[in-house]
Amino acid sequence: MKFKTIIAAINVDDDLASGVLHTAAMLAKRDNAALWIVDVWPDLQYAMTTGIADPLGATAMLPSEANLEADRKAKAARRDELEKTATELYSKAQGLVLDGDPADQVAEFAREKDADLIVVGTHQKGAWKALLDGAISRDIAREAPCAIFLVPKSFAEKITSG
Repeated sequence: MKFKTIIAAINVDDDLASGVLHTAAMLAKRDNAALWIVDVWPDLQYAMTTGIADPLGATAMLPSEANLEADRKAKAARRDELEKTATELYSKAQGLVLDGDPADQVAEFAREKDADLIVVGTHQKGAWKALLDGAISRDIAREAPCAIFLVPKSFAEKITSG
């Protein structure tokens, strides 16, 4: 089977991002497939009121105009970083920042693009750790409308060192 459209779902700040990118680019180049590199930006109001995935470090408050502006600038910087990474990685790659819940947004984007494969990193958390910390790769696998390639740390280290 040849892949036509591949999505590399990353968190730029995660230590597995490079391994996911190298894996997705290798597969895309092999099949001359389109490659989308996506990161999901958390909803600022939800993040601030819960303290979850809060890019600004503030919790338990509604976002002020200054917080909203800082969030817009940080999101734009992330988008620029993804676009630059995509350009450097593979000629048919594009970078994009999605908004909201990672599993829902990646799955929906995969449906929109009729993707054949989603490449995502996994920290291989045990059941209790995943329950407490969450396991986004597990959630993406559950929601995905296509095949999933999970990149564990051991594989990420191999593919980025060679």
